[in-house]
Amino acid sequence: MKQIDKAEDKQNHGKQRGQKDSMQLAVALKDQLLLFNIHIYRSRKHLQKDEKEMKRLTAIAEEANEIKSRFLANMSYNIRIPLNNVVGFSQLITDDTGLSEEEKREYSGIIQNNAAELIQLVNNVLDLSRLEANMMKFQLQDCNVQEWCSELACLIQMRSEGSIHLELETDAGDATIHTDINRFTQMVSNMLLYPIECKKRRDVKMKLAYNTEAQNISCQIANSPLADPAFSSQKQFILQKICHLFFEHFNGTFRIEEPNEGGSVIYFTYPTK
Repeated sequence: MKQIDKAEDKQNHGKQRGQKDSMQLAVALKDQLLLFNIHIYRSRKHLQKDEKEMKRLTAIAEEANEIKSRFLANMSYNIRIPLNNVVGFSQLITDDTGLSEEEKREYSGIIQNNAAELIQLVNNVLDLSRLEANMMKFQLQDCNVQEWCSELACLIQMRSEGSIHLELETDAGDATIHTDINRFTQMVSNMLLYPIECKKRRDVKMKLAYNTEAQNISCQIANSPLADPAFSSQKQFILQKICHLFFEHFNGTFRIEEPNEGGSVIYFTYPTK
């Protein structure tokens, strides 16, 4: 009788142990299933995020391609015009033996002007490409801003042949910048001069100050021809882009404000030493 009771106890103990093991296995499987579901949820979220990012990048790429296509179409037009003038008037001078000396000088002047415009356009496109690819080479040196400003007005007067009257207000103190002086001067000149041929007198105001706390020079150019919608062209767009990339390369800023009563305004900053 005792042996039977022991056998039954042993059997019951085995069943309880089996049930316990089954419960533990069920709990373990439940935990694994929960972890698996969490992993699936996170993976799905990542996929959705990646899909949104892919759509965003695709939209950016498509927009960039569209801009590039318009740019190339406009560029093709802007190259053809001066090139056709150069070729056409060159042939005219060569083939027409009945031209007077005055006509030859006039046509030669047209050829020279269009050739210079074509060369400038090509150089601007090359500069833009180098800046975008971060392959532009610079001849860096220290530049005293106050001394540089003292020469700027005369330079603009000479290059514009008197059509641009620059009102320059500076508070540069002892500010010094480390830059390619020729490139920097060219960038600022682009903001002050007409982007296309124009002899109309224009008053441009430029204020430049040294910000000791921010360790940079800040400049405001009011009534800038480069930002004026009246001179909207492919050349203006390229010059604006070149200025933006140049100042961005040296950890500065460049922006254009919408035209107001005082005309278009350009702001730029450049770090000091």
